[in-house]
Amino acid sequence: MTSFYTEDELVALGLKSYGTNVLISRKCSIYGAQNIEIGDNVRIDDFCILSGKIKLGSHIHISAYVALYGAMGITFEDYTGISPRATIYSAMDDFSGDYLIGPVHPDELTNVTGASVTVHRFAHIGANAVVYPGIDIPEGTVLGAISLANRPLLPWTIYAGIPAKVIKNRSHKVSENLL
Repeated sequence: MTSFYTEDELVALGLKSYGTNVLISRKCSIYGAQNIEIGDNVRIDDFCILSGKIKLGSHIHISAYVALYGAMGITFEDYTGISPRATIYSAMDDFSGDYLIGPVHPDELTNVTGASVTVHRFAHIGANAVVYPGIDIPEGTVLGAISLANRPLLPWTIYAGIPAKVIKNRSHKVSENLL
């Protein structure tokens, strides 16, 4: 027996849709499966959390311990990936002290805001990186390990740090070879 769901088990998850060659670890936690779409050639490793509205294109690797909190939507376009322990938030609590924090409180006592996040073609998010709500990772961009994306980024650029800063431009060769 493999550590990934069988075809019958994938059907039983109740995903909105999924393609061919989809490997999802049995140790992955999925919440709101009916809101999750998965393309072809996607692998999701152990101890990941997928919650909310999530759309994964094709040729994507979601590494171990990744958390995708898609209350407002998260999209990964084709040929993207995310390294271990990285987290994407599409919604966030108000930490000002004016509201309570967390999902156990009535909506009128919290102030959750957010916006969708898109990881565009050929982009990658490094280990332990964090992406805030509404921040897209543009085509070809790499967000380095232990980095924070909390403001707009440029395409085909490598970023690192807290907050993320430009390290250097990135080659387009990978996209030229595939398209």
